[in-house]
Amino acid sequence: MKNFLRKVKLSFLAMLCGWVACNIAWWVGAIPILLKPGSSLRGADFLMIGTFTGIVVSIIWLVIFLPTDLLVSDASRLRRLGTAAWCGFLTSFAIVALVFAWVAWFEVVHHGLLEGLWRTLDKAALPYALGTCATGIVAAYVRARMDKPPPDPS
Repeated sequence: MKNFLRKVKLSFLAMLCGWVACNIAWWVGAIPILLKPGSSLRGADFLMIGTFTGIVVSIIWLVIFLPTDLLVSDASRLRRLGTAAWCGFLTSFAIVALVFAWVAWFEVVHHGLLEGLWRTLDKAALPYALGTCATGIVAAYVRARMDKPPPDPS
């Protein structure tokens, strides 16, 4: 039970770091959108994006990250820093690709192939892709880093 609670705590803290990275990457990706004429930024936008990303990251933590953390042993090769970061990137990239493929499918069905694909890409995909991939990479890397023993002080 002690190991279970330890892994829950560490994976939650890692995912919290991933959520911070997600929000930073989302706003960096939104810069081209914010620079368009007529766009404005309100304080409520920061709160709204932070809340929505928090909800999504919490769901991802409960459905994917925590179960994976509980199933992967502490001695696994998947706990290596580089391997963990790549696995986090690939998983988050797959989620982004699936979501945008699903959106593109409905746009193509309703508007035709070329216009549907263009409408899908015009939906400000960059912030979402950057935010999702940053979450996966940072959370997996930080969680793998937490397993490393501290350096010997002598």
